[in-house]
Amino acid sequence: MRLILGTTTAALAWAALVLQIGLNLSSGVDPFGNPRTPWMSMADLFGYFTILSNLLVALVITIPAVAPRSAAAGFFRDIRTTWTAAAAIVVVGIAYHVLLSAQYNPTGLGAWTDLAFHYLVPTLFAVYWVTTAEMSEARFLPQLGTLSLYPFAYFVYVIGRGEVLGTYPYFFVDVRTLGLVGALKNALGILVFYLFVAWVLALMAGWVSRRRAAHT
Repeated sequence: MRLILGTTTAALAWAALVLQIGLNLSSGVDPFGNPRTPWMSMADLFGYFTILSNLLVALVITIPAVAPRSAAAGFFRDIRTTWTAAAAIVVVGIAYHVLLSAQYNPTGLGAWTDLAFHYLVPTLFAVYWVTTAEMSEARFLPQLGTLSLYPFAYFVYVIGRGEVLGTYPYFFVDVRTLGLVGALKNALGILVFYLFVAWVLALMAGWVSRRRAAHT
């Protein structure tokens, strides 16, 4: 079951990523119809937390499977990395559904990638992680700082990227309209929500681990 769930999740994530890259490169325009170069298409795509988090999920499952003895496999297998990926991808799904889904109405292949990025991969990986993570290896409070690194680094990246390119992937971190303080307040709110999700996932994974141990 673990192999099937993991393989399915990784395959969906990789397929959606490759397809979305192709769609971005072939469209020649941004979501608002403005012309853009291939370089700007990739810069836009990899500015999204959704894309980076789906990529992280794909790597967490794939690297330990294809290169189990490598240093990279050790990193991506580490509970702190998989926990970060699980919390991030769940936040992707929830935040998109609540804050962003009403603004987008993708069609064709774009509708499929939208479904995979925001619903299928988040749901499947959350189930995969909760049912396979060994929470005896980690506790929430001692890992608070480590778990915060990925979203913190992302917000720094987005703000720095915005200063250089003049564009922001999400309205709630758009310094041009909100100002730096307003964008940072929203970023802090999202970080707190992300940590709450990480805590809930840990509780669920711990319960599953105890149930599994009781039946062995």
